[in-house]
Amino acid sequence: MRLLLRRLLPGISLIALAGAVLLISDWDQRTGGARKRIPRVAMVQYSSQPVLDEGVQGILDMLAYGGFRDPDTLSLRRFNAENDLPTAHAIARQVTSGEYDLVVTATTLSMQTVANANKAGKVIHVFGIVADPFVSGIGLSRERPDDRPAHITGIGSFVPVSRAFTLARRMFPALRTVGVAWNPAEANSEAFTKAARVTCRELGITLLEANVESSAAVSEAVLSLISRGSQALWVGGDVTVLAALESVVGASRRARIPVFSIVPPSVKRGTLFDVGANFYQIGWDTGAVAVRILQGTDPSRIPVRDFVPGRLAVSRTALAGLKDPWRLPEDVAAQADLLLDEKGLHERKAPASDRPLARKWKIHLVELNNVLDVEETEQGVLDGLREAGLVQGRDYEAKIRNAQGDMATVTGLVDAALAEGADMLITLSTPTLQAAIQRARRIPIVFTYVANGVLAGAGRSREDHLPNVTGVDVVAAYDEMIAILKECMPKVRRVGTLFVPAEVNMVFNKDLLVASAAKAGIEVVTVPVSSSSDVPDAALALAARNLDAFCQIAGNLTASAFAGIAQAARKSKLPIFAFQKVQVRAGAVVALARDYHDAGREAALMAARIMRGESPARIPFQPLTRTRLIVNPEAARAVNLRLPDSLVRRAEELVGR
Repeated sequence: MRLLLRRLLPGISLIALAGAVLLISDWDQRTGGARKRIPRVAMVQYSSQPVLDEGVQGILDMLAYGGFRDPDTLSLRRFNAENDLPTAHAIARQVTSGEYDLVVTATTLSMQTVANANKAGKVIHVFGIVADPFVSGIGLSRERPDDRPAHITGIGSFVPVSRAFTLARRMFPALRTVGVAWNPAEANSEAFTKAARVTCRELGITLLEANVESSAAVSEAVLSLISRGSQALWVGGDVTVLAALESVVGASRRARIPVFSIVPPSVKRGTLFDVGANFYQIGWDTGAVAVRILQGTDPSRIPVRDFVPGRLAVSRTALAGLKDPWRLPEDVAAQADLLLDEKGLHERKAPASDRPLARKWKIHLVELNNVLDVEETEQGVLDGLREAGLVQGRDYEAKIRNAQGDMATVTGLVDAALAEGADMLITLSTPTLQAAIQRARRIPIVFTYVANGVLAGAGRSREDHLPNVTGVDVVAAYDEMIAILKECMPKVRRVGTLFVPAEVNMVFNKDLLVASAAKAGIEVVTVPVSSSSDVPDAALALAARNLDAFCQIAGNLTASAFAGIAQAARKSKLPIFAFQKVQVRAGAVVALARDYHDAGREAALMAARIMRGESPARIPFQPLTRTRLIVNPEAARAVNLRLPDSLVRRAEELVGR
């Protein structure tokens, strides 16, 4: 204010200056009310297309649901490049000039143009409706998800391409040749095309390709594909081609071949079917990220995650006139979220996210033990349910059951939950998931705090799993831990870990650690244990095997008996590198732990989708990627290990200070 007055009122007297100060300080009251500053948000999309408009509407609806409504509590301005790249660059420069507090982008091209214009980080950037943000060249790494610009976060939605081609083959078993036009300048389109190549090789389908640089070139490219013998045309997530979809459909109809895509609801524009994602729901979740930031969350603490809520759209009318015998299986039609036939469009809508649920759900959280990591996961579940717009007492009642480390009690807890009429189980640990799978086959099960749901018996892959089960895989960051080991102990050659052969998650973790260590020339010595009472003696025996350090993998039994490992390490003057936050407080020098709160939150968001009508069978298992680096300098000094200053500076938390 002083600077403003010096600029506007040079040479005025002190009395006049004081009067001016009073005048300005009284301005809000004299102009009729509070002038509390509201956040300024820019909403940027690359073009006007039904799928993008649906996603953007989801973002806007979530902002409003979260309390940010234009113009009352939010100053919002929308930008649309209308499929013109120079315009997109101009928009990016404008929205990153410092005028806005937050920019939300829809599509890969909008994300890229804004990120490139915002390298200085003048504005927080949330992206959504993006196929694969890790190949977009904006500073994101799939291998090091936390190593990213602090001002960027968002949601990737890589639709499983294989589902579309598998359905096409089912609808026409003699399918051998499919054509695709795509723009190499679009990173998302390239990623989808590469995935299609792999799928087609596996299915014995020849994928004919034609490159386009603009929407005007699409028609000619499609005609060339048809002349080369395409029996069908496929449209991936290519914005350039989608803008000219009518040209693709028109050419296909003249050739009497179908078009299929991964972008619902393209059936409205003439495709035979679309196996893709619910872009409104993706937009809703992207908006939820924006709301968290507007409420004060640091964007660097919100992980970039993959989210693909499935959506199937089919058209009976597009079967008419095809030269080959394509058919629509009745079970596919019955599962469709959107069906187009002679009577019109039939849509199966999920309940709106801002309305109470049709009934109150009884949710039971089933836990094996009571350690800090489990408590953080549990809190994440409860926070995630609230974030999803669900109200305890109105939409659900939650009951928490904990076996206190007793494996024999787990089955009884599941049975007790079922006897009380549980509508859903949320399991925290591999043993609780396995017990739920065996005994609760008629109600949804959502798991978290589990290393690998497939190995636990929940399915054959993250996409192909038991119809009532979905959840979050929490796999430790072994390559990153090995790098930290080498950073702290450049001459490390031999590390040890205890594992429980009866715990499939620990066997899985052991094998991953061994593989990661081998790449760095480090040997892993393993010792099996079967009970908590075995741990102290086993740890002493392991320490005597010429180790440089312990690198203790995560597990239920070793977590509850970690004190025995810590005692053996102290006696042998060996540092412990761990993967669970609770262990760094109990004597480990470093923990590279997954964010367990976020693991619970992600599971809760899955649970909310099920409670609103989505089938667990259509929700793929989701890997958790965010990690937290926690360091205990006092424990390091106790074993004469000097931690690098660079490591200490990177740590999110220092224990003992």
